[in-house]
Amino acid sequence: MLCVSDDTSVGLYQSHSDAWGDHLKKGRIGHGLGRIGHGLGRIGHRLGRISQSLGRIGGGPLVLRCRGRHFNARVVGRRCVGTLGSSPPRGSCDACMKTSSSTSGTLRIGDQWNAITIIAHSQTHPLKAICEFTENAIDAGATHVRISRRRSQGKTYLEVADDGRGVAVDEAGEPDFERIATHLCDSMKRHLDAAQRRGVHGEFGIGLLSFWSLGEELRMVSGGPAGLRELRLVRGERRYEIRAVRGRIATGGTRVVVGPLLEATKNLVTGEKVARYLSAELRDRIRRSGATIEVIDSVSRKQLAVVPREFDGDRLEIPRRYPTPLGDINVEVYVRGDQAAGEPGIALCKDGTRVLKDITELLPFQHAPWTDRRLEGLIDFEPLTLAPGTRSGIVPDPALDALVEAAAAIEEDIREAMASREQAEAEQASRQLLKQVHKAFASALADLPAEEYLFFDIPKSAPSLQGRPGVSGELPAEGEGRAKKAARSAPRPLLAADPGPLAAVRISPRTPRRQPGDSCLFSATARDAADVPLAGGVLFTWQILAGSAAIATDGPSCRVASSSVGMVTVGVTARQGEVEVSDQVVVKFVDDPLADAAGGRGLPGYRLDAEHGQPWRSRYDSARNEIVINSAHRDFLASHNAAAKHRRYIGKLYAKEVVLTNFPHESPAEAMERLIEVTLRTEDAL
Repeated sequence: MLCVSDDTSVGLYQSHSDAWGDHLKKGRIGHGLGRIGHGLGRIGHRLGRISQSLGRIGGGPLVLRCRGRHFNARVVGRRCVGTLGSSPPRGSCDACMKTSSSTSGTLRIGDQWNAITIIAHSQTHPLKAICEFTENAIDAGATHVRISRRRSQGKTYLEVADDGRGVAVDEAGEPDFERIATHLCDSMKRHLDAAQRRGVHGEFGIGLLSFWSLGEELRMVSGGPAGLRELRLVRGERRYEIRAVRGRIATGGTRVVVGPLLEATKNLVTGEKVARYLSAELRDRIRRSGATIEVIDSVSRKQLAVVPREFDGDRLEIPRRYPTPLGDINVEVYVRGDQAAGEPGIALCKDGTRVLKDITELLPFQHAPWTDRRLEGLIDFEPLTLAPGTRSGIVPDPALDALVEAAAAIEEDIREAMASREQAEAEQASRQLLKQVHKAFASALADLPAEEYLFFDIPKSAPSLQGRPGVSGELPAEGEGRAKKAARSAPRPLLAADPGPLAAVRISPRTPRRQPGDSCLFSATARDAADVPLAGGVLFTWQILAGSAAIATDGPSCRVASSSVGMVTVGVTARQGEVEVSDQVVVKFVDDPLADAAGGRGLPGYRLDAEHGQPWRSRYDSARNEIVINSAHRDFLASHNAAAKHRRYIGKLYAKEVVLTNFPHESPAEAMERLIEVTLRTEDAL
């Protein structure tokens, strides 16, 4: 047990009281200091806001807090570093304030060499590259361009030389190769005035890069006051080299050498392919410029002249020019023949240079008549804007809109011209087909009994008619007809000799047709060797040579009548002294409503009549003596694919109508027998 005396207790209490008092004093001092610090903090906060404002004004390196989209981020000067936040209120940094409003600027190329590489690789057609070099020569005023393909040390090279003005010169009078190499996409030709631009096609300043599709290296040589200079470019390399070279250019102008050619292209640029391509690609450009282009292929040992392509077909009768607000459109459209060479299609050109092989590559032209593979030709519209990279596309702009708008009138004219042509071809084919069918049936019916096939008049030769044109179903020769016409139209002498002696007699009409019970009046005319009618001194004798009929004669005329269907042959003999001549004709008595019409009824023609959904194939129109053929019948359509098949189909329809017309009252079995009889004799000829 611990015992503490009072004195000790008082001492302990006194010591505690002193310590507590010291503590209270220190707490009061700390509280006062805290209040002082709080006040200083408020002052510092206000100073911070003032400093932030001063920082915006003066740009000092103050570290503050952004109140914009970089909310709760530190602001060092005018830049924020930190997380993104909400939209910028007052007190935001400059970056936040800028993004809160619209901005603008200028597009720039980030990597120039990458852009050059893209442009070079966009030109992938090696023949188009040769065409580009050739057009550059024509732009330079060349009248002669020589394209050579040669082999050196086992490698193939291509050379294009011309006699033009050469490369444009710089201030020192030397070829300005440096501008060519350092101003890609900025062609010199764009800076020419209107007069100098006439006939010049270059405008992009990238054509030289097309050599990447041809070979490993390009060397362009042109002359100046100090001699020849050369620009050297290497495929895939950024650097260029300009240097002086020895020698001379035989043609003057410029020489471009590309090589060695790439493995993928050296077999594509043969002399024949180059000449054929340029003849189509630069067809009108060559004509307008008058330049001559020759291709010398030392590898295959061939020398070819580039001749502007001529279309093989027949030109459509449509206008050559169609006006637009931007200029005229030149149009040439041809219908290809069966043996036409080359690919079909209507090309699109710009000032004589082909841009598209087929205009149907453009969406507005992917319909008829542009898609008709029977057509070929070109449409040339100078205001068109070419796609710079490939040069085989059109930029959508007002020029293309004008072309599309004018195409509606061109399409309508093409359709009308094609319809007229098809109609003329159909009529020509019908005439040829009808001629073949008539020939076959004339031969067939001549072998059949004439008294059974009465309806159609098939001329047959008779003893008294031999040697006369038209009797055997053939037309007189053209020269013979002209001679007779000339003899008849020749002026007769004023004191002509008396006609005679008797040389021939002629009965008319030649092919009469009458219905049973009617009569036919004939007359005979006697003529001398000059075909002059004899007025008198001739005795006429009429008689029935074949058939059953009654005859009444009266000098040079007679009347023949019959009450039954059949054929009656009437003959006449004319006598003058010892001279005796004769003639004969056949009159048919048939059940024909038109039997009393003048002349006979030859083999019918035919016409097409489309009646869709009708089962009939053909009908005979006796009023017109035509066979009407249903051109909408499925059998007609099926036969139309082949000429021989179509001809045989028409022949079978003819045979059917011939049988039904000549034997209208026969039984179906008898009619079929007659049909076999006719088709057997016509199928070989058809």
